[in-house]
Amino acid sequence: MKHSFGRATAIFLLLLPIQCLQAESVSVPLTLDFPALQQLLKTQLFKDPSGSTEILHDPNKCSEIVLSDPKLSELNQHLQIKARLSAKIAVKMMDQCMPLLSWEGYTQIISDPVIKADNPRVIFLQVVDSHLINLQNERLTSGILWDQARERIHPYFNQYRIDITPSINDMQTALPLFLPKHTHTQLNALLNSLHLVNMRVSKSGLHSNVVFEVENIALVEKAEKKLTEQEQLQWEQKWQTMDVLLTQTIKQYAAATELKELRLALFDILLDARYQLQEALQQGQGNDLVRHWFINSWAQLMPVIKRISAAHPDQAPLALITLVTASDALQALDKLGPTLGLDISVDGLRRFARLINHSEQFGALEYDDALDPELLRLFEFNQDNEQHSQFILDFWPISSANAAKNRDLDGWIPGGNDLNDYLLAVRKLLQETASRSGAKGSLTKQQQAVFNKLLLTTAWQESCWRQYDVKHNKIVPLRSSTNDTGIMQINEKVWRGLVDVNKLRWDMAYNIKSGSNILLNYMTRYAIKRGEDKQRGGIDNIARATYSAYNGGPSQTSRYRNSNTPKQWQKVDKAFYSKYKVVKQGRELAVAECLGGSEIKPSHVSTQKKVLASTKQVKQTKTGTKELIHNEAWIKQQNKEHFTLQLGVFSSRQSAIGFVKQQNITGNYAIYQFKKNRQDHYAVIYGRYSTRKRAEKESRNFKAQPWIRLFQSIPIK
Repeated sequence: MKHSFGRATAIFLLLLPIQCLQAESVSVPLTLDFPALQQLLKTQLFKDPSGSTEILHDPNKCSEIVLSDPKLSELNQHLQIKARLSAKIAVKMMDQCMPLLSWEGYTQIISDPVIKADNPRVIFLQVVDSHLINLQNERLTSGILWDQARERIHPYFNQYRIDITPSINDMQTALPLFLPKHTHTQLNALLNSLHLVNMRVSKSGLHSNVVFEVENIALVEKAEKKLTEQEQLQWEQKWQTMDVLLTQTIKQYAAATELKELRLALFDILLDARYQLQEALQQGQGNDLVRHWFINSWAQLMPVIKRISAAHPDQAPLALITLVTASDALQALDKLGPTLGLDISVDGLRRFARLINHSEQFGALEYDDALDPELLRLFEFNQDNEQHSQFILDFWPISSANAAKNRDLDGWIPGGNDLNDYLLAVRKLLQETASRSGAKGSLTKQQQAVFNKLLLTTAWQESCWRQYDVKHNKIVPLRSSTNDTGIMQINEKVWRGLVDVNKLRWDMAYNIKSGSNILLNYMTRYAIKRGEDKQRGGIDNIARATYSAYNGGPSQTSRYRNSNTPKQWQKVDKAFYSKYKVVKQGRELAVAECLGGSEIKPSHVSTQKKVLASTKQVKQTKTGTKELIHNEAWIKQQNKEHFTLQLGVFSSRQSAIGFVKQQNITGNYAIYQFKKNRQDHYAVIYGRYSTRKRAEKESRNFKAQPWIRLFQSIPIK
């Protein structure tokens, strides 16, 4: 009987750390830990649903020897297998089974894993000794049970083996996707030379070496040229696919464990990986940087996967994936990538995904900005965010119902006359959000005070309390070149799937709430838990450590106090702390200075009524002219064969009108009413186009993709 690692082993073999510069014999360590070996043993030799096996097979059906519950471990550099043994020995006389012996105890099998010269890709088990031990821990050294058991135990366990040959066959189609500069002949030579040597046993499992011959290739150095538009698209697809593969794998393993500790560890790896990816992308579009990021992220992931797999020995695929994707193999491959002409292509990543989980859905690797309910559930992020909305399509740039009372801040670009009112309104929203978040996080009174100042300071540091900007005479969300968005400058790519991107851009209250949840997560799980307040500087260090993580990822919690922190990050942390000390003095409205104003004095505090009046005035003067909004009559007048763009569907006409005003786009809008599920809905359409091609061209001017539809398809009476 043979067991194959199948597709799982192929992952490991694809990512072997190659230790050569020229064609030579390469030796790579391979480790098989005991939990996985134990599961493989059960799969091969303990096939009964009860997890047992009968080894006597008496033709008279009078006697039986049953083994169950095998355990593997190391004993004096041998592989020890201990299993429960239950025996009933009887003889058949006159069609009756006459019992001779009934026994309960254990069998101890001492064996050596070996690799045979004529089959160097298979690990065999060679039993060298065995013992029977009763429940009093006494060895049996003779007797009928002794004779019957030993005669069958040795050949039975000699059947156990691990065959990697099928995996090599699977590699033949995968390797070219990772080594595109090698010829077919070179790849075949590598595969044909692969074999196992030097099998040994340790406290952690079995160890061997994979040996093969690899041929170096001559790489021609070329000057880097600016990427063409097509190359740019291919480049973006590559790093996006890497991110999706890592995210889906983390979700898969998070779903495989109920241990919160391990889930949180996976969450940290995901966030850190995404922070680091953005940093790599900022440094340039070099393939090497992102390849390093991908390999290093997997190196961080492997130890956690190993723990999850060990806790679920019944799930063989999880355990096998752990075995074959060792972190040191990934890192070593990356270091020697230039020698091999290594290139992690999109097709290679898809192949990699199917090896991890043989599923078309997993292998699709679609990059998507939409909220991911499974990601939110697994990592318990933003669970307090209401799912209800005042409109049907919850992805258009308009305030959500849960932020309705703060709607007057949405789209507000403060000027000299209304800056004070704007800052007072923003401060109120920040303070209310901090109080609600702190209560959720069970902070002490002192910690809550720090958190209040932390949120105010972070919003100041990140955006000067701004959610919006003006470009080309249009109000747009405040966004950085690195996709940081809104007042809290939340990175859309780092928090992909965990936040609603369009709400992040257009809803200040949602942006603040999301940023507050992120800060609370970092503050409670890192700054407080790790005792940053015990460092020199006291409790304010909690705020400093939290911001370092907010800015750089979970692994950067102590960045603010590390002397070896790069200078650019030292400047960022120093600037934050300077603002924090101002906020600590109760002077958070000094943020006005970075908006071209002066710090608001207490005597200038306005009433909420004045704030609302000022807001309305600003909104009335955004476009300078009244926008034309048509109705159903206008729609009926249009050519039924012409096209229009449907921008959104809302639950009230007022919401639809608010959306139209907020878009600030000159042109012909129309709002029509229709019923769905016995409820009134209001759709907004824009423009009229004689051809679909013209409509498609206009649709590119919108952040979210409008629905291109014929006028004749619009459901009006």
